[in-house]
Parts: sequence; structure tokens; C-alpha cells
Amino acid sequence: MTTQPSLPSFIGAPVQRREDPALVAGRATFVDDLSPAGVLHLAVVRSALPHARVLSVDTTVAEGMPGVWAVIRPEDVAEMRMPPKPNPSRNVPPRRPLVQGLILMPGDPVAAVVAETAAQARDAADAVYLDLDPLPVVGDVEEAVDAPPIHSGQTSNVAYDRSKGDRAAFEALSGEIRLSGTVEHPRLVPTPMEPRATLAEWREGGLMVNMTSQGPQLMQEQFATDLGLPQSDVRVVTPFVGGAFGSKFDPAEEDYLTIHAARVTGRPVKWTETRTEHMLTIGHGRAQRHRWEVVADAESRVKGLWIDSLIDLGCRHRWYSFMELTPRMGTGNYDIGMYGWRMRGVWTNRAPRGIYRGAGRPEATLTIERVMDEVARATGLDPAEVRRRNFVPPDRFPYPSSGGVALGGYVYDTGEYERALDTLLELADYDALRRRQGEVRAEGGLLGIGIGAYVEVCGFEDWGAARVQVHPDGSVSVFVETLDQGQGHRTSFAQIVASALGVDVGVVRIEQGDTATAPYGWGTSGSRSIAQGGSASHAAALKVAEKAKRIAAHLLEASADDVVLADGRATVVGTDVGVTWQEVAHAALNGDLPPEMTPGLDEEVHLRSGGLNYPFGVHLAVVSIDPETGSPTLESLWAVDDAGVIVNPMLADGQRHGGMAQGVGQALWERVVYDDDGNLVTATLMDYLIPTSVSLPPFRLGSTITPTPTNPLGAKGIGEAGTIGSTPAVVNAISDALDGVAVQPPVTPESIWRAMRGSSM
Repeated sequence: MTTQPSLPSFIGAPVQRREDPALVAGRATFVDDLSPAGVLHLAVVRSALPHARVLSVDTTVAEGMPGVWAVIRPEDVAEMRMPPKPNPSRNVPPRRPLVQGLILMPGDPVAAVVAETAAQARDAADAVYLDLDPLPVVGDVEEAVDAPPIHSGQTSNVAYDRSKGDRAAFEALSGEIRLSGTVEHPRLVPTPMEPRATLAEWREGGLMVNMTSQGPQLMQEQFATDLGLPQSDVRVVTPFVGGAFGSKFDPAEEDYLTIHAARVTGRPVKWTETRTEHMLTIGHGRAQRHRWEVVADAESRVKGLWIDSLIDLGCRHRWYSFMELTPRMGTGNYDIGMYGWRMRGVWTNRAPRGIYRGAGRPEATLTIERVMDEVARATGLDPAEVRRRNFVPPDRFPYPSSGGVALGGYVYDTGEYERALDTLLELADYDALRRRQGEVRAEGGLLGIGIGAYVEVCGFEDWGAARVQVHPDGSVSVFVETLDQGQGHRTSFAQIVASALGVDVGVVRIEQGDTATAPYGWGTSGSRSIAQGGSASHAAALKVAEKAKRIAAHLLEASADDVVLADGRATVVGTDVGVTWQEVAHAALNGDLPPEMTPGLDEEVHLRSGGLNYPFGVHLAVVSIDPETGSPTLESLWAVDDAGVIVNPMLADGQRHGGMAQGVGQALWERVVYDDDGNLVTATLMDYLIPTSVSLPPFRLGSTITPTPTNPLGAKGIGEAGTIGSTPAVVNAISDALDGVAVQPPVTPESIWRAMRGSSM
């Protein structure tokens, strides 16, 4: 049995979320709640066609409608820069806030209207007439490879073609088992509770932008660069954010349109995304097709793996580089002797592919876990045993994954994969589940058990920043570069700092989301917050603590080495002699100090970590299937995750619950669908199905603890674990129930019904 390492108070404690009272009572402020005096509203005119030439844009009627202040046409923003910079060598075309003559997806922004009210702006936008010349639609990623290029001036829709590994050596591998197959990773929409919103205002001091974001400092830097402003003239503020899952990490067309509209009108301008706009234009996730080949021996030891990936990029660049995470994590938890891959990113007339929770790791995991189940079936061994035989053993860490760094792999920090598997099998009583499965099958029923093991990479941008400031009354403000969208940073970061200072967590306040006060950093993505931002907060708090001990020693006429901070006091070790934390803070700010010390108790730290960290775990699902209708029922889902040292187990479990729900959604319901004409069929939540509380069973959670040496807290990421492990567990369970029939997510009742009858979709 593993236990949490001994750490200061509050770290490891299930402290209640300090954010919740404001959220539950409706007092939390979101961007759309902000309505400064004189605010105008922006609405976007969008194309109903997925691919067309713009012949003309007639705004005459809209310009004369009530409340209209401005109409923005394509030529008005033709010179406005947007990320990324065009790169012909990598087939990255320029990107502008409004289309410049060529529509590339349904919902493409063609014009915008600014009016006194949101309703007036929408009415006027509906009155803009677009004369469009339809063009052939490039939809399926396979067809797009050889189709005429959708981008002017390019010779192909293949934006990126890269491969690593020795194909000839792979072909020459010997092994009793040689298998191949395909895994589809459907397009998904992030669908956070709060859609995006932007409020821009040009003030005497420059540009002020309130926006839903995961990285305000990155937005500040990007806007300043693209608008030709000093960064000091751009302030970005992000209040409460109602979820993001990667969709709010980069600036989009609407942000630039809102900023432009505010400059043109001289008034604050706000844009709030509708749900349909989100479904149409946000960066979609996954959207990959993997063809895999595997060679294994009769004992199920995998000797070689090859994966050929096609990635549907959609029509524009949004975090192009994140494609590479999938092949770099391609071998998962397993020690595979030979690995190779080819990866092609392809333009299509669909919404851009963007970051979505896990960003590349869920795709790698689902594929390798389907491969492992196929190897198990071919060798007649239990899927759990096949994984056990192929896991990287603990004595091989640090372990170069995916064929080593030369083939684009990572170096995993720590891992005890077999221990996590054993913990899961015991938690779920795996033997009893298999016995029950045999009994159900004997009676003609369909019951499947699926396993999904995973390892992921976290802690991107290997440094974090934080500033700790103590006030005269002893209360503490912590300014961090990370930003939560529901994870509970206001609680967990306060626990970290309170533990270092020996004060109550209630006197520590976390300040985030304002570039005027927060240190520079990359914000929140890739589960980097605790490992990077939390470690920086911890380091800054320790520096404050050391100074506080010296001040207390001065007040007590003792040695600083003998002073301990605990329970809101500075005490001489082994005695009751001490002073309160408030007295130390007062002395620090009023000059009652040792002669060589400057006043104040505040420290800022930019802390470089020891590298990336690699959380891991194993999930197990039980699914029953109605033999008449093909309807699947997820009966149970267990998860054992290892994220190193956990700061707040209650918050960690909340992250796991949410991630598992999204992973199950991908397995059973979620998929973006375009029709043959390129129209988005799943444009509302009536058509795009997401899980609700009533569609999920209780999740049963366990954990192991394998600290990472890469940061002082020993913490790994936990935000994406549930999303990565649950999908393959559920998909494998359905395949198991169908006696090994290959299924593709989302595994719908219709697809199961057809699979049972041997027909295709």
C-alpha cells in the first residue's frame, strides 16, 4: 500500500474549494457580466457555405439599421496580423480576422456589425448580403490528400508530412503475430459551460482586453506584437472562466475583430460567442485516423509497432505543433523494441483542429491500447497479462520512450505501471468480473471488460513564476502566472503557500489573470499548473519564510536556525517562546529588522523545473449490450491514477471525474458530423451529444504515488488523466463484449447493431 509522503500541513489535505461560495451564489464575475458605460456589441456575419469565393459583401441595409455604429468589412482588416506567421515551407497560410475572398469552412467570418445592443447587432448582421460562388468541398481527410488544394498558392492539401523509424527493418522483424488495423479518432468539440467572450477598450494608457483565456500573458504578448504596441500598453484581464479544455488558449478572429471595433468606434466593444458559433468555429479536437501494424511473439511480447497517421487540420492553423505529441507518445507504457511512424496533417473545409483536453495523448493511448487488446486476442492471453508482460519495468527509469529521443520520443521520469495495474485489479475484483462475464455469456448475454493503460506528458514550458507578498496584518497575496478555469487553483495554491509559511490557508489569497500584476508565464495548459506554477509559488514562499525566520529571530534574540513557523507563529524550537505571524509581518514592514535587511516580506521567483513529468494509470470499464438493439450500458468504471504527490485529493478527484466523463463521451456519444455538402450537422447540443450526470455510473477511484524528481513538490499533472484512460477502457470493453469485433468511437447503438449483424455503417 502506498501512502502520501510526509509533507507540511495543508499539502495532501482535502481543503474545501474557496471558489465555490461565489460561484454557487452567483457572485462570480465572468466576462459577459462586464458592461462598462457606453459598451457596444459585436456580431459576426458568417458564411453558410463551407467553400466559396466571395463575389461581394453588401452592407448597405445593415449600415442604416437602428443602433448600428460600424460595419467591418474584409478590406478593413486585410492588413491586421494574426498568429501564426505565414510559413510557406510548412504550408502555413496567412490568417486574417475576416476572410479575404475565399471561404474555407461553414461559419467562416466574412463581416462584423457593431451596435448599441446585442440584438441590434445580430439583426443588422442578418441583413448583410453575401454574394458567394460555391466551390467543391474537401471533407474526408483521406480524399483531401489528393484533392485540389483549398488554399490559394499551395500545391497540395498536405500541410505536414513527417516520418521517423526504419521501415525496412520493421518489415524484416520476425514474430508469430503480425496484425494491422485502423483506429478512428472522431472530431470533438470542447463545449465548456461558458462560451468565449471578449471585451475590448482603448484607454489613455493603451489597450484593455477582458477575455476568457487560459494564458493572459500570452494574449498580451500576441496582441502587442500583432498591433505594433509595447506590451506595457496592453493589459489583458481574465476573471472567472467556466471551463476551457484547451479551446481558450490562443487568440481567435473574434478577439481581433472586437479590438478593431473598439478602436474604430472609440467605445468599449463586447463579443459573446453563441453555442452554435462555438460548435462551428472553435478549434475541434482529435480528428485523426491511425493505421497501425504490430509484430509480437507467441508470448505477447511486442517486438515492433508502426503507425501511419492522417490528421484532419481543418482549414486553418491552430496549434499546429501539438500534432507531434501523438507519435512521440506512441508506445505508451510499453517497452517496445522497434517503433516507427508517419504523420501527415491535411487541410480540409472544416473547422480548425485545435487543442482539446489531452491534446495528442488520448489519440496515442487509444491506438496503442486497441493494439494491446488485439495482441491479447491473437495470443489467447488475458488483456491484463499482456499489458503486464509489456510494461516498462520500474528499474528502467528514466526511460527513453517511442524508440528514444532520436525518433522523437520522450524520457519518462518515473513509473511503476505494474503496481498501478495490480491496484486496479484488486480494486475492481477483476477475477470476479471475469467469472461474472462467463456466467452472462453462458446465458446468451453480452458483457465486456475493457482495460486502458496510459502514460502522458505534462509540465510544458519547464519553468513557472510566482510572487508572494505579505501585508502588515499578516495576510498573504500570491500572484501567479497560471490561471484556473475550474480546477481550484485559488485553493490548492493557497495550501502550498500556507504550508511553507506556517499560516492558516484562510489568510492566503491567490491573484491571477491580470497581466498588470501577474508575473510573465505561459498560463494553464497541459496540466502544468501545480508542477510549474505551484512549485514557483512554493519556492517564493520558502524565500519569504526564511526572511520571516530571520526577522523573528531578531525579535526573539535567538538564532534563525532555531525558529520554526507553524500555526501562525514563529517559535523557538523546543520552547513556547515566540511571536505571532502578524508581529513578524508588522516588523518586516515597519523596519524592526536586523541591520543588514531591507524592509518588506515579498519575493518573486521564476523557477526552472527539471523537465517534463509523466503521470500514468490504468482504467477498467464494464459494459453490457442489449442484444436486440445494440444499446451499450456502461455499468462500472474504475481508475487508478498516479500523479505523484497530490496537493488536494478532493480537487484531484474532481479533475478525474470530469476527465473520465469527457473520455466516456468520446467513447459513446461525441462526434462532429458534416454532411456530404460540407454543412455542420451537429451545430447544437441537441445534435452533438455530451454526457450528463444521469448517463454515467459512479466512478470508483484508487491511486498510487510515484513522485517525480522534476519539481520540488514531486507533483505530476492530473487534469487530463481521466480523459486519456477512460476512452480505451470503454471501447475495449465494447469490443470484448462483441467477442473482439473492431469498433470505432463513438460506439453508438447503431454501429453495434450493425457489427453484431456483420454489416458496415
